[in-house]
Amino acid sequence: MRPKRKLIGLLCLTVLTLITVSSFFIFPINAADSPTPPVITDTGAYCLYDKTHNKLITSRNEDELLNTSTSAKVTMGLLACEMLSDRLNETVTVSSDMLSGAGGYSMGLKDGEEIRIKDLLYGAICGSYNDAAYVIASICGGNADKFVTLMNEKAHKLGATSTSYTNPIGYPDNAAMVTTVADTLKIALEASDNDLYMEISSAKHHDIGATNKSGARTVYNRNYLISSRSTQAYYNSACRGMNAGISGEAGGWSVITLAQDDGAEYICIVLGGSENEDGTQIFAYDTANTLVNWVCETYNDHKVFSKGQVLGQAEISMTALGTQKVDYATAEELSVYIPDHSGPSVTYKVEYISEKLRAPIKKGDKIGVASVYCNGELVGECDVVIVEDCEANAVMKVISAIGDYTKSRAFIATLVFLAISLPIAIIIKKRHSHNVSGYTHKY
Repeated sequence: MRPKRKLIGLLCLTVLTLITVSSFFIFPINAADSPTPPVITDTGAYCLYDKTHNKLITSRNEDELLNTSTSAKVTMGLLACEMLSDRLNETVTVSSDMLSGAGGYSMGLKDGEEIRIKDLLYGAICGSYNDAAYVIASICGGNADKFVTLMNEKAHKLGATSTSYTNPIGYPDNAAMVTTVADTLKIALEASDNDLYMEISSAKHHDIGATNKSGARTVYNRNYLISSRSTQAYYNSACRGMNAGISGEAGGWSVITLAQDDGAEYICIVLGGSENEDGTQIFAYDTANTLVNWVCETYNDHKVFSKGQVLGQAEISMTALGTQKVDYATAEELSVYIPDHSGPSVTYKVEYISEKLRAPIKKGDKIGVASVYCNGELVGECDVVIVEDCEANAVMKVISAIGDYTKSRAFIATLVFLAISLPIAIIIKKRHSHNVSGYTHKY
């Protein structure tokens, strides 16, 4: 019965130890109603994505197949910037073949015109001119069709597997020219990290000097969130880049932008947007502004911890007083970027870095991490440190060292070696004794 009692006691001790090791402290930081993103129903599909914290805030119909509209120009512009970044000041000659198929919005490029690649990029990306986009496509791919193949490869490489392009400008082509908001987000995230693309797509205007076929031109940004030249109704100072435009009734309006607020970045995408009957109100821009303004007004940095803020007490063993409870505190100030009304589940937990905290421990030594959660998602972390020295008990230190050694691999290896070698040594000794006793002296 005793061995069974010992086994049960050992199991209970193990369970209690595991509970102690995995336990943590949770305390509410504040309590309020969680903010609800606006729901917009007069736009085909949209999403608002927190790039800084890698989080989708809200979306609608994000996986619905829609015509690419001018969102295709984000892929076109990104690919062109990657391929031509070291050729910006190179002058090229426009040909009629390059301009073939480039209908619609035009900057007036002519056959035989000599123009810098940089100016063409501003025309295609900032001004969203179709003729500039077709010339860029020919420079990069040899012709527009080959460049479109590269666009599809780029999109699919980025995970936009539901996207298909048949031309570099997003002109509607039935079911052959489609994308989704989710796919467009993957492409926009990549483009937002390309400095050249963001510089060009964020410019309010770009001046192009006179060429052999044209006088000086000024390219103005067609994204009304960025430039207020055509209308001030949609301008938003928080927005930078990326693309906006319309591709007729089939494609509708697409608006893609990067918004910045207090160091945080958001990507807002609207596809399949429409306008009212007389064209005086563009619902895609209204949707983009509603989402961007809401997130900028709702999310802010909130101070959670001050530096040196005491969060609790830890049990330190092996001290001069045996087991001692000692305060621990934050190693630095911590602010987290969360909604102003963060809901009842903004909490933090403290987890120790070791199963057992033992002396000696010096003031300022890290003993754990405080993790802050908002609605169950990790939003920040802060080291916690001990606030006073804990000297080790000399006798207990020796005993502990012996105990640690008996649990070490070296000690176990020694036991294994002895377990193997001792029987062998005994056998050898017995054989040696037998040989000695059986030996007869001869004279």
